[in-house]
Amino acid sequence: MGFKKDDLTKEKILEHLKNIIGILVEYLKGTAIDSIIIIVVNLIFMLIMRMPYSVLISIVAGVTNFIPSFGPVLGALFGGVILFFDDPKSAMWFLIFTVVLQVVDGFFIKPKIFGKSFEISGFVMLIVMLIGGGLFGVVGLIICVPVAAIVNYIIKNVYRSQK
Repeated sequence: MGFKKDDLTKEKILEHLKNIIGILVEYLKGTAIDSIIIIVVNLIFMLIMRMPYSVLISIVAGVTNFIPSFGPVLGALFGGVILFFDDPKSAMWFLIFTVVLQVVDGFFIKPKIFGKSFEISGFVMLIVMLIGGGLFGVVGLIICVPVAAIVNYIIKNVYRSQK
C-alpha cells in the first residue's frame, strides 16, 4: 500500500507544500487574532476597574497567550504579582477575571478561530494539546495545533487520495 511513482508529481508536491505553509500562516494569524482579543478585552476590564499598569499587563497577557494552556498562566501570574504590590484587591479581581476570560477563550473563541480553518473539532484540539504538552512540554503546546492541522491535511488530501 505504498505510493506509486506517478502519484506524487512535482506539481502535486509543490501544491501540498504550499497548502501546508498556508496552514502554518493561518495558525499564526489565528493566534495573533486571539492574542489581540485577549489584549483588548483584558485592557477594557482593567480600565473599567481602574487598575494600574493596565496597558503593560494586558500586552503581557496577550503575548503569553501565544503559548496554549501554559501561556495564560504566565500572563496571569505576571499581572497578579504586579498588581498585588500595588493593590491586593485589584490582583484578586484581575486573577478572577483572567480565569473567566481564559475559560471563554479556550472553550469558545479559540475553537471558533482554529476549528473552522483547520477542520479540526474543538475536542480533538483539546486532546492534541494535552498530548503535545504532556510529551514535549511548552514546545509541544506551541506546535501541537499546527502539527495536528498538517497531519489532518495529509490524511485528507494525500493519503486518502492514494486509495
